[in-house]
Amino acid sequence: MAAHGGARSLLSLSALVALLVLSGLACSNQKPAPLFTPSSDQSGYASRFPEAMAAARGRIAEHESKAKRELQAFATYADEIKEPTSYKDVRTVVDLADSAGKSAAYVERRQEVDSAAAFFESQKEDITRSVAGAAQYTAKQKNCDVDTYGSAAHALEKSVEKGLEKYLREHNEAHAYIEDNQDALGKPNLEKLRKQADEISDVSYMVHVGIPQSRERVEGMVAEANDVKKTLDRTIEESKTVEADAARSATDKAAAKKRRETAEAAKPRVDSELQQAQQMLEGLEERQKQITKEYEEALDGLRQKLDEKAKAQPEQPKKT
Repeated sequence: MAAHGGARSLLSLSALVALLVLSGLACSNQKPAPLFTPSSDQSGYASRFPEAMAAARGRIAEHESKAKRELQAFATYADEIKEPTSYKDVRTVVDLADSAGKSAAYVERRQEVDSAAAFFESQKEDITRSVAGAAQYTAKQKNCDVDTYGSAAHALEKSVEKGLEKYLREHNEAHAYIEDNQDALGKPNLEKLRKQADEISDVSYMVHVGIPQSRERVEGMVAEANDVKKTLDRTIEESKTVEADAARSATDKAAAKKRRETAEAAKPRVDSELQQAQQMLEGLEERQKQITKEYEEALDGLRQKLDEKAKAQPEQPKKT
């Protein structure tokens, strides 16, 4: 009896462990609670919502068109690299560039770069006016009768562009490999390889991360559109109340009027953007699968060409 009792205890213990494991697995499939609250109840966010949704849609369209355009160039990459070079090492650059585009380090840095580029683009006029204006003022102070505004503006834009490029390349292992294997790759090929690595990582990012993330963003905005419209309605009514309040100052009333007009202008645009977003989402999953397939095929074609060129090369003697 004791043996049977022990067996039953072991079975009960095993059942309890199994139950705990299954419970743990069930919990692990649940999404963690969000770290932040929705912004749809904020009047400023609601008023900017149409522009934000248009931008999110635009990112998807941009990723799709840019990825397809850059994919076409993959077929020429192998022939653009001239001997003497080690095609085996070129193949390694391609593999690293592909891996980088979907790696956490690259994605994090890429999103920083995209945000910085978007900020500069939105503020470029004011920033350029300030920097180029300062350069022009300095020239005049030194009695230099020369127009430096245009050249200063151009230099600023190019500096930002090159700076962001360098910042992104720091998190791309393909560029580290290029720097470490310059002789094997052939120094005349280095700039071409850097450009190719950038483009491969760019397409890899757009296909594996950019499009899916933008899709999630648009889907989330579609889901919150009704709450945004309620916030705009509330903002309009609250602003009207302030405007009609004799006890409020002229400054307060002017601010309320501006807020109301902004909300009134945004409201019909929400419906328009919502309709366009829903249309874009139709078939996006299939388009996403198709462009991923096209990317893999183009990359495999490039790899095959490089492998063929590598096989045709005589074995290089190892340096001692």
